Amino acid sequence: MCCKNRYIFPTVNKRYIIPIFCENSVNLAIAEYLISVGIPLTRNGNRYRHKEHDSLVFTHNAYYWNSRGEHGNAIDYLTRHMGFDFISAVLALAPSGGVETPQTKPTAKVFTLDKQSVCHNCDKVKNYLNEKRYICKSLVDYLVQVNLIFQEKKTNNIIFPFFNEHNRIVGAELHGITQKKFKGIKRNSKYGYGFNVRFSNDDTYDYALFFESAIDLISFIDYKLNHKKQSLKRCVLISMAGLKMHIIQHTEKAFSGKLQVVLCIDNDNAGRNFKDKLTQENIDYIDRQPNEQYKDWSEQLEALKKHSKPIQRLMKHGKKCAKVQSKT
Repeated sequence: MCCKNRYIFPTVNKRYIIPIFCENSVNLAIAEYLISVGIPLTRNGNRYRHKEHDSLVFTHNAYYWNSRGEHGNAIDYLTRHMGFDFISAVLALAPSGGVETPQTKPTAKVFTLDKQSVCHNCDKVKNYLNEKRYICKSLVDYLVQVNLIFQEKKTNNIIFPFFNEHNRIVGAELHGITQKKFKGIKRNSKYGYGFNVRFSNDDTYDYALFFESAIDLISFIDYKLNHKKQSLKRCVLISMAGLKMHIIQHTEKAFSGKLQVVLCIDNDNAGRNFKDKLTQENIDYIDRQPNEQYKDWSEQLEALKKHSKPIQRLMKHGKKCAKVQSKT
């Protein structure tokens, strides 16, 4: 590699990184980095395609998510979709772009959710979920009460925490509620996990229901309990924050393959392609998509609430719902 393409960061400081990155950004190889951390990509000539998202394509230093009409460079992908901030993204990509960083012993980064970084009352999140997403107030209040929903103090983003098998928070899905919409995964979230709500009275589960977002998941709970008047028993509901095969595989492994997979994903081409991939991987599943006229469970709930009379809310104070496991 030519010497003029190698740079050394004198310190991990944004005022140094910005001019260096802007000059050398064309060299930061996104595909090479993703493969190195285990993200499943398939090579096709000079391009790579994400195995779990057919329309997500990577070149050497850029990505194109065709189904979303979204594109950007390597740094954009890490900050938008992998929970990195600017500096950590540059440092992660630096070796692939010929950028030399200080040689320090790598340390495993553990996800933390600082109590000082979240709001005490979650009022803005509650209003958004109830008024904009039509999720019943008592359900939202209950999920806040049992620490399954937080409000980020700095941004007012919704934080949907990932609880692992030992009921410890190991990551979080983010959803923006301001005019500038935002979805993403919080930095250092553990791979293979997603936001989950568990219904069981004895810690045993028969079904794992998978959704494309935490909002869809909660909308489904509201729909089942309040509209259909049906209970949820011995099941765990999981948001994949997209369509992610590795979350289904990790969940099956965590429960020793004893769970029946239920797909509650969107009615679109991406959802249909994802089901085809599960079939190719010999993963049996039950199809539980929303009604065909609706894209997702959030849209179906919204349509229901807009065109029907107020329904009885069964989750008042959480007393009539199945036990939700959420110990921290």
